[in-house]
Amino acid sequence: MTPDRTRVDAAVRAVLDGVDADPRYAHTSHLHVRLAGEMVVDEHRHGPLVGDVFSVTKTVLGLTLGRMAALGLLPDLDRPVADVLPVLGGTTAEMHTWRHLRTMTRGAEVDGPWDVDTVTALPGGQVEHVARAPQRTPPGERFCYDNGSSHLVAAAAGAVLAEPVSDFAARELFAPLGITTTRWDRDPDGVPFGYAHLRIGAADLGRLGQLVLDGGRTEGATLVDPGFLADMTRAHTPGGPPEDLGYGHLVWVDDDVVMAGGWAGQHVLVLPRAEAVVVVTGDPHFDAGPPPRDDLSPDWAPALHLVRRHLLPVLHG
Repeated sequence: MTPDRTRVDAAVRAVLDGVDADPRYAHTSHLHVRLAGEMVVDEHRHGPLVGDVFSVTKTVLGLTLGRMAALGLLPDLDRPVADVLPVLGGTTAEMHTWRHLRTMTRGAEVDGPWDVDTVTALPGGQVEHVARAPQRTPPGERFCYDNGSSHLVAAAAGAVLAEPVSDFAARELFAPLGITTTRWDRDPDGVPFGYAHLRIGAADLGRLGQLVLDGGRTEGATLVDPGFLADMTRAHTPGGPPEDLGYGHLVWVDDDVVMAGGWAGQHVLVLPRAEAVVVVTGDPHFDAGPPPRDDLSPDWAPALHLVRRHLLPVLHG
């Protein structure tokens, strides 16, 4: 049921007032809300209109895989990714399947030399480096937030497509939705980062959220395979940090909410019961370095806190 607009407007004002009043939210860049398919709020505070959405990139990658599935191009979930990435042969990643990577259950080391900032700073061979991460738990046994697994997915998808997954996404996912202004950064070997560094505007994230809300269809045409999307947006594990929600396939899942989340306050919330999409973004003035730098205060907080306090109760009714 679509919520009452007057109450929604008041809740949005409470969110924005909270952003303005509390320096912990000073980096908040944009608030965008869609109800019943229509944009009802689009408030830009500061920062670039098209910014890095960090780990929200993972969920966009997931939707790109859904487009591959709709076209019959996606390998079976339980096939080893090494089938299409021979460079993984002889590494611990040789036994990891598409399912393991997409649910973040490959069980490999993610810290130390395999920490995301360390990997991103490498001058080349990032895919191979991630593939050599030591195995810590059996594949499929438990969730552990894993940037490297998403980079392996991006590399594998590119191998299947015989083109960078970012090029396929621009043509097959973004263009049909009217999304034309994006930039998806690549590693030194030309592999689009699977875990971060897609630059896209809040309104365009809203369009992607609407696609999820509409079951993968847009203007009467199937863009993302509906069965794939249903499987992607259900919890396959209890999940854990950093969002402390259940985890599907490259997306967070909670009761009545499907959520993409990224560092520095990037969040896209899809609320099926309310027919709503909520997008908040942040601008940390990030510089990848090395070493990486930002201007976030030590006690910064995501505007998601304010959205949960003021807006979600109204949307959920």
